[in-house]
Amino acid sequence: MTGQHYDIIIIGTGAGGGTLAYRLAPTGKKILVLERGTFLPREKENWNTVEVFQKDRYHTTEVWYTKQSEKLHPGTGYWVGGNTKVFGGALFRLRERDFEQVKHRGGISPAWPLKYHDFEPYYTQAEKLYQVHGQRGLDPTEPPTTETYSFPPVSHEPRIQEIHDDLQKKGLHPFYLPLAIRLSEANRVLSTCIRCNTCDGFPCLVNAKSDADISCVRPATEYKNLTLLTEAKVLRLLTNSSGLEVQGVETAIQGQLHSFYADIVVVACGAINSAALLLRSANEKHPNGLANTSDQVGRNLMKHQNGAIVGVTKKSNPSVFQKTLAINDFYWGEPDFDYPMVIACASKETGFISTIPITIPRHLIVC
Repeated sequence: MTGQHYDIIIIGTGAGGGTLAYRLAPTGKKILVLERGTFLPREKENWNTVEVFQKDRYHTTEVWYTKQSEKLHPGTGYWVGGNTKVFGGALFRLRERDFEQVKHRGGISPAWPLKYHDFEPYYTQAEKLYQVHGQRGLDPTEPPTTETYSFPPVSHEPRIQEIHDDLQKKGLHPFYLPLAIRLSEANRVLSTCIRCNTCDGFPCLVNAKSDADISCVRPATEYKNLTLLTEAKVLRLLTNSSGLEVQGVETAIQGQLHSFYADIVVVACGAINSAALLLRSANEKHPNGLANTSDQVGRNLMKHQNGAIVGVTKKSNPSVFQKTLAINDFYWGEPDFDYPMVIACASKETGFISTIPITIPRHLIVC
């Protein structure tokens, strides 16, 4: 196994690596996909609230440490499909202004080197691939699109519809949440999704969530030119003697070290673990880690920001599948607050683009 050469090595099978593997598999290129985890088991505990949320059954048991050496238990899991195995499936597009310089109350977010129009065709492809259900023209912040959603919106249950209508009466613009699920409301008999109450945050026992595993990795493995190795943790990236090209990876598989080589190496093991891998790959030519001439790799906040607003009412909410409603009226602020208040980007697993100038060795892709 050690020493084999591939055209492409992809590290990670989440939203970034899994999608790329799916897209490249039909090219005939010799591809190796490395995943440190294994396939998430289908078991009754998939839908057990105590097991999923209280016992962290599907989160890693490894311990991270803060700068002050305090223990940190990350809410992340290592599975084929990455964290998309437990994501909520809300797949928004970033808005046009998100790619420009944005002023926040706490500082300025610099402009991206690429703009919305560069990504628009790929957003369209991704929405089809992940079977995103939605409806155009309802969200006032929606960016321009070349096509409508290929799948109809997920209908509101009666109580959620009432909330939708009440918001409209207030002059707001509620809309259908764009959801990546394998649901057919027109033919529920043949629908994979059953609209249960264990979707957001749970693994899907019936494989009805359009995660990277179901939508991308499993179809990609049907191609003989693509090899998937699970329980294969990449320890570091290997460069040539000049340090200008990444030419391979050192990987731990069942306690043994193996080296694989490729013309192109894709680092797609999540924002935090991708940064950690780049830092672990330090060598004489790159003493501070690869792609780190800025000395900023791994130093900045990476967090799924959440805020909760709780409304109390005497009226019961019998809804089962209630994650169907969204509102973006305050996305860019309001009359007495000139800063963004709501971020519609529901998932950061797809990766990152650094706005700080850095030098990345050739043949290395980070996503």
